[in-house]
Amino acid sequence: MPPGNPIVTHWNKEIEVFDENLILLRQQLTADAIHNMRVTIKKLRSYLKLCGALMKKENDKNALATTKELFSVLGKHRNLETGKQLLLSLSHKNQQVLDPVLLYLQLLQDQAGKYCREMLSQYEKKELDQVTSQVEKELKNLTDEELAKNTRNLITDSRRQIKQGLKHFRDKFHVVRKDLKNIFYWAKIFKDHVILSKPEVKAIDKILGYLGNMQDHEVILAHLKNFRKTVVSKGNRGYDLIRRIEAKAKTRQSSFLEKANQLTDQLLRKL
Repeated sequence: MPPGNPIVTHWNKEIEVFDENLILLRQQLTADAIHNMRVTIKKLRSYLKLCGALMKKENDKNALATTKELFSVLGKHRNLETGKQLLLSLSHKNQQVLDPVLLYLQLLQDQAGKYCREMLSQYEKKELDQVTSQVEKELKNLTDEELAKNTRNLITDSRRQIKQGLKHFRDKFHVVRKDLKNIFYWAKIFKDHVILSKPEVKAIDKILGYLGNMQDHEVILAHLKNFRKTVVSKGNRGYDLIRRIEAKAKTRQSSFLEKANQLTDQLLRKL
């Protein structure tokens, strides 16, 4: 393996972050540790996808099955924590009416926390160690120049997919977000902006911020709709308040979507 192979270097760095946060989360579920763990799993999955593409082979979908499951379970806890904060930001008034909704979200989060703790206690890192060995083995004969050149080609392919996604952006923003996140992670593997320029990386980061907000609002909208349909009745003061909060959330979503669309369109013309 060439000295300082950038993909392997970043992979091993994320493994260290994973180990640190696994210890922290087994002690206590905190928002920061959950966020850090999920980000590092996203990066590892993205690097693994890059590795498979560089080696021109299909990745084993079950390669990180347990780790993906951990990611998903932690995501449910994270979404509920974010949802509570977002709910408060969407309505600064009528706190007393909001209390039942916050309690509802807290009960769901408590249940998610139970599954998180079970998953964390049972998690074995063996599959991650196996994939680490695989990544190191497969990339050992590729030079940095080959890695960078082939990564640029992959980004060109991703650009075409993103362009297709923009045609139905409201329905496809999840896919666009995923593709852009891969490009963002891949570009930051290499030093001196040899893959993308600094402004391009900053633009992607900004787009991902808008799309992340889109996703957060989508999650809280789903919870509000479920609460409204199963707990309160029409004509109830709480029902009407929730409908107003939903309307405000949808307005915000439209704004985020428009900004992300414009920036993505501008970015594609440069990539």
